[in-house]
Amino acid sequence: MKKQIIGGLLAVSMVASMGTMNVAAAEKDNADIKIGFSSKDNSDTFVAAIADAAEARAKELGVELLMYDAGGDVNKQISDCETLLAAGVDALVVIPQSVEGSAPVVGMANDAGVPIIVDNGDIGDTNYTAFVGCTDQESGELLGKWFIEESGLKEGDKVAIIEGPMGQSGQVGRMAGFEEVGLLDYFDVVATQTANWKRDEAMALAEDWITTYGEDLKAIICENDDMGMGALSAAQAAGRDDIIIGGVDGLEDAVQAVKDGTYGVSVLQDSAGQGATGVDVAVAAAKGEEIAKDTRIPFRPITKDNVDAYLEGGVEAISGDDAETKEKATEEQTEEKAAEEEKAE
Repeated sequence: MKKQIIGGLLAVSMVASMGTMNVAAAEKDNADIKIGFSSKDNSDTFVAAIADAAEARAKELGVELLMYDAGGDVNKQISDCETLLAAGVDALVVIPQSVEGSAPVVGMANDAGVPIIVDNGDIGDTNYTAFVGCTDQESGELLGKWFIEESGLKEGDKVAIIEGPMGQSGQVGRMAGFEEVGLLDYFDVVATQTANWKRDEAMALAEDWITTYGEDLKAIICENDDMGMGALSAAQAAGRDDIIIGGVDGLEDAVQAVKDGTYGVSVLQDSAGQGATGVDVAVAAAKGEEIAKDTRIPFRPITKDNVDAYLEGGVEAISGDDAETKEKATEEQTEEKAAEEEKAE
């Protein structure tokens, strides 16, 4: 029987856990456990949030966490993992820099007899101990559906897409999501280019596109919020508040921009849930406990309709039964207010 190792993290919604496995290890106390954590690039705001959550969870559990940041360099990530394994870690958590480029770390951990937990992004070698994260295609589908169904844009409108680094799981999955919901056929996609998850690169791209396509450009669809906020800065500087912009991650400034009405949608990816749960699973693996092979944490679109609920109550307020109850209550309040105004007239 598998254990759900999420502690008090209500923000973590476990969608699917496919298969379980036992990790052979001597029983250890938390104080004796050393976890290695290889982050792909903490200059990325969202990745840094995962790393911060992992550090906080390790401190809460009383385990030692050795944190390395590859800085976007896949070769450094491989070297970092070699260093962590040589340091005798009891489990290794990796946010892959590249699907294929980071794949060797799985074999390295297996050869060393160390459980390896892949966090956040996919990796080419699936012989890992466990995976914790989201399904990137889901975020692309949710973002694409919002632009098609709720943005107010029309079929055939000219849009541009800012992608993540080519070949990374986020870029591959989100583009697959766009394709799945028909976004690429519904709109006239005039430009598609990577900004490498970077705000400044996205701002420069958006500036160029706004100049090139002028009033014809109706939206900029971004595969993460850092790039989305860069595109928003470019649009605001050009006085183009008509360009609809949205992205993925649920970054704080992006959510505030949704509330302010300047950003269409931010598809929340639960960084705290991914970071903390990755450490939870690593600790369980280090202790030899039965763990889920695959744990998925769902994405949640944050729009003008639910942003207040999210800011007040967090992810729980826009998830599951609780969200439905709050939404129903909001609708009832709106109806009551309308009735009162009509009666007053």
